[in-house]
Amino acid sequence: MKRSLTILFLLTVTQIAFGQILYYDVVKGTKKLGDMTVKRIESENAVKYEIDSKVTFRILLSFTVDYESTSEYKYGQLIKEYTHNQLNGSTQKKSTIWFDGQKYTLDLDGVRTTFKERVEYSVAAIYYEEPQDGQKVYSPQFGEYLTFEKINENQYELDSPDGLNVYTYVNGICTEVKVSRDFAKFYFRMTDESLREIKQKRINASTPVVD
Repeated sequence: MKRSLTILFLLTVTQIAFGQILYYDVVKGTKKLGDMTVKRIESENAVKYEIDSKVTFRILLSFTVDYESTSEYKYGQLIKEYTHNQLNGSTQKKSTIWFDGQKYTLDLDGVRTTFKERVEYSVAAIYYEEPQDGQKVYSPQFGEYLTFEKINENQYELDSPDGLNVYTYVNGICTEVKVSRDFAKFYFRMTDESLREIKQKRINASTPVVD
């Protein structure tokens, strides 16, 4: 009996863990360039997001972009977030932001600034929370707010200093990101397995946490 309960517990934990992870292929045309995973870990009144991606481009020369991000929210407010972007193993951009109870401190590429405006929606949450037209999202990587513009049903543009992204949502979760850059256009496209989980509502969009 104890063994049966243990197996049931392990199966339940495994299902929960899988249900919190989104998997994406990075593609250009029919060619796969890399992968991205986005993880959401929820606990009482708190949520943590983790993003990891690796993309390799070949335009005359080959170069690989590695990106990682971790962020934590409590009672719906961003508490801290870290991002790191590397090109062929060398740091291109790094940011850390944290809330000390009164203000935020942003360390962006070694330059520190502070502000007091409450952050409830940052780039890390985009994949699990569909925005609204005109909604602002804070980007620690750029140290500024960006604004979503609705262009179709469940589809939004987001313009940044790096270029234009178009986000597509199904059941409140991002299933595709079209990325337009000067050097290329490519997609972060959800895998069939993750999309099936979304459509069957085994993975649900985040809801705001309130005190």
